[in-house]
Amino acid sequence: MIETLRRSLAGLLLVSLAGLANLSCEQYEYVSSYPGILEVRLKAANSRAGSLLPFDPANAFVMTLRSLEVVERPPVSLPIYSDLNAIRRNPDGDFFNCLHPLARDSAFILGRVYSPPLTYTQLLFTVQVSPFVSVRNPFTGFPNLIEVRQDFQTEAFQQLPAAGQQPFAIRVETDRRTVVTVTFDLDSSLVRRTEWFQYRPYFYISSIEIF
Repeated sequence: MIETLRRSLAGLLLVSLAGLANLSCEQYEYVSSYPGILEVRLKAANSRAGSLLPFDPANAFVMTLRSLEVVERPPVSLPIYSDLNAIRRNPDGDFFNCLHPLARDSAFILGRVYSPPLTYTQLLFTVQVSPFVSVRNPFTGFPNLIEVRQDFQTEAFQQLPAAGQQPFAIRVETDRRTVVTVTFDLDSSLVRRTEWFQYRPYFYISSIEIF
């Protein structure tokens, strides 16, 4: 009698364990969205390109990018680094020459990141500019240095508006690339004085495209 009871209990235990194993291996349906890519580019707007500050690889007005991020809703944010494989930004910042023809053509990439399909409502960044503009003298071939003065010496953390100060939405979609173009308006940012420029930073988002 006792032996029969032992066998029954052992069989019941094995059946229970098998059932638990089947439950643990059961596949549940779930939705996992594939990411998209968010890319931020730099464009320089400069109506003085034909005279005082021409676009030329030999000329230089350097912008140092310290940080870049998008915000879905505070405090939910996504940092953007130099490329898709980067895990942090260069501690010295990333340098971009705003008088290079690549800046005129929106070819400088400030950063790229994989992003879940979300809509971001803010783009924030920290930048610093060079204290000099270097322009090659067409007669001597040597650079002329023009001092750049600003009201603050520390870098500024800025929330970028869209053109015309309108609110915007940066939408990232699954398996697609969203390209945000940030325009650095040199005409508004560099105010000409007698022997120097007054720097008043003016950046804005000029376009958002999805490819």
